Amino acid sequence: MVVNLLLGFISAIATLACVWLGNQLHRKTERIKIMEGQLSEKRYSAYAKLYDFFYEMFKAKKKRKNSQNLDDTDMRNSLIDAKKELIMYGTDDVVFALNKYLSSLTEFDLNRQVDSFLDVMLLIRKDMCGKTKVDRDSILLNIMQDKKELQKFKEMELNNSAI
Repeated sequence: MVVNLLLGFISAIATLACVWLGNQLHRKTERIKIMEGQLSEKRYSAYAKLYDFFYEMFKAKKKRKNSQNLDDTDMRNSLIDAKKELIMYGTDDVVFALNKYLSSLTEFDLNRQVDSFLDVMLLIRKDMCGKTKVDRDSILLNIMQDKKELQKFKEMELNNSAI
């Protein structure tokens, strides 16, 4: 009889312990999901700032077609803000790709600059969308807005790589 009472007591304690541990695990899982959601929102915000910077740069470049320098304080500040958030929230691949792109800007090799830029854009899309059908040509066409210009650029790229 004492053994049955002891087994019942142990069973009740084990059940309560399992319920408590299950509750703790559930709470931790929920906290992790909330933190991942917040991180994801911040990452997307950082990516949006970087995209905004690139498209503002394109707009500014189109306004000043003859100018080679975009030495604009607002543009530099925008890039610094985007880089700050990206280093905090972006994936390693995107951070490394952006660093590669920014480093390519000092080399005056247009093909390398474009390739590095497209790497950044594609990695951001893959991180945000998962699997994507958008490729390098789709991004270039989006920026250039003209298939003929895209074809000219690709021919120029082929001619430069053949040299």
